[in-house]
Amino acid sequence: MAETTSVVRRTNLPASSAAGAWQALVLDVGQPDRPALRVEAAGRGLLVLRRGDAILLLASVADDHFGVAYASTGQHRPPVPPMSAARAAAVGADSGGAWLARWAHHFATALTGTGAGPLHAGRWVISGDDGYPDAGATQRPTPVPLPHDRGWIDWFGGDRHRQILPLRPLAGPGSARVKAYRRQFREGVLPPVLLWWISGLDCHVVLDGHDRLVAALAEDGQPPLLRLSSVSQHQVDGDTDTAVRRYSTTTEAVRLQVAAGTPGAADALAAVHRRLARKLSRVGTGYGTSRAWPLRGGPANWHRLAEAQAPDWHAEISAADDGYGRRPPPDGRRPHLSPSRRSPA
Repeated sequence: MAETTSVVRRTNLPASSAAGAWQALVLDVGQPDRPALRVEAAGRGLLVLRRGDAILLLASVADDHFGVAYASTGQHRPPVPPMSAARAAAVGADSGGAWLARWAHHFATALTGTGAGPLHAGRWVISGDDGYPDAGATQRPTPVPLPHDRGWIDWFGGDRHRQILPLRPLAGPGSARVKAYRRQFREGVLPPVLLWWISGLDCHVVLDGHDRLVAALAEDGQPPLLRLSSVSQHQVDGDTDTAVRRYSTTTEAVRLQVAAGTPGAADALAAVHRRLARKLSRVGTGYGTSRAWPLRGGPANWHRLAEAQAPDWHAEISAADDGYGRRPPPDGRRPHLSPSRRSPA
């Protein structure tokens, strides 16, 4: 039986602020050491997302590191219990940060109360939809769902910060559940979609809320989103150091302008101080390197799993380059992987 998650504590970020300024909920998780829902790595850029014995996703990072090819099996089952209309109404209408904070705590309770989720020992963050990793600025672009079954995650395309990966087929906009969620969206009470950041894919996957995602997009709206990600203390320390060094360099230059009486320099210096405060407040809000466990049997076992779960896809990615090298072929698809990725004889 899967081990239930143990959480040491929850901390809102920022810990105290004006209403609506909530950014994230930090979870300090005590156990398990290995969750039921986890990523396993076989080496050579070969990944598996599994829940216990069930294979949910197979992925292969391209040799040129331009992206990753994937095949989903459609076997994903959300680790969060279904949400009733009464629950959505009880939380109330979307009112910004406070509303997202209530839903973040709801998801935290659900994820820590199940043995079928991705949480493992360490620090996790459930953050609001006010920014993307490496996006450079706060923004809320409308998400672009990738094909749920087979596809390519482009690491350098213009939609990089918009693409999200469904882990099961998306229902039609006219299905009964989606229609009910569309009504909730119009009323402003649609619960957020919960995404999970997997760094090995450099992409979010939909952990819970596939039908809610369809409903919001069908209404030509922006789906409310919460993002689950792990936190690396090493990355937090590095990001903090980088932010402080950049701040020091910038303030030194701006202070010289202030001393010289440059118009607007004093306001610019105040803006630099505020920017550092924002940077430091976001340093601990996730997007660390996701943990992956070794896949028993290594690449040979990965190829056996891929051949059993997605034989057509496996045959394609196991083929040679066909002369394309690392350039996209004429139809716009990414090239096949190099012969070194071929399945063992």
